Amino acid sequence: MTRRTGDKVEINGDYQYNAYYTGKAAQRFWHYAKLKEAEDALDIKSGDNILDVGCGSGLFSHFLAEHEGTHVTAIDANHKAIEFAKNKYSNSNIEFKLGLLDELNLKKTSYDKIAFLEVIEHISLEQGSQIMKEFSELLKPGGMVVISTPNRKSLWPLIEWALDFFKLVPNLTEEQHEYLYAGNELKHIGEKAGLALHKKHTINAIAPWLAMFSWNLALRMHRIEMKYFKKRGSILLYTFVKPK
Repeated sequence: MTRRTGDKVEINGDYQYNAYYTGKAAQRFWHYAKLKEAEDALDIKSGDNILDVGCGSGLFSHFLAEHEGTHVTAIDANHKAIEFAKNKYSNSNIEFKLGLLDELNLKKTSYDKIAFLEVIEHISLEQGSQIMKEFSELLKPGGMVVISTPNRKSLWPLIEWALDFFKLVPNLTEEQHEYLYAGNELKHIGEKAGLALHKKHTINAIAPWLAMFSWNLALRMHRIEMKYFKKRGSILLYTFVKPK
């Protein structure tokens, strides 16, 4: 198996932070919807020990740490991202670590929740299968992992082409994204790793583009997408549980 350890382009450490707070309206809503639904899916409780894998600039880790009584371990292989996160967030219940998941010797069956947002597409299908097995080993029985990734069975491939063609973001195809998933593939590798699919959604079909005109209109469309768009949203948001 070829082990991919990083992207072919360098991403600024503050990339996710800036996309959420200062990006164009569509980009800001894209990240807002993803992080909100991922946070809701994890159903955070006081006392949860949480692992954020591929934490980037630490934004989601910070949101998770704002829940009272949680402890968050946030890891990323981008040293600039970890440096930014350490300087930006002072939560006493976050620990930022530089490195890849399989390099850090994390304690097995010690995490209640794992977040893996917009990362699995950056590694090969074989690596994706392997990391799901590692999640299964790291989770406590009854623990939960939420994963978001672009949906191959949507308009995303066209969106990705347009983003690259017009150079609106750091180049995605080949230089960042290694493999795009369909929902059945994501479900398959999760179940193969011993995890049960708990919830599945697709998001960000139309709503982000409406944010360019009205944030409230985008929110209303987002609620409709969460209820009725089962397959064609641009982002897969799948939650798996480790059986007790």
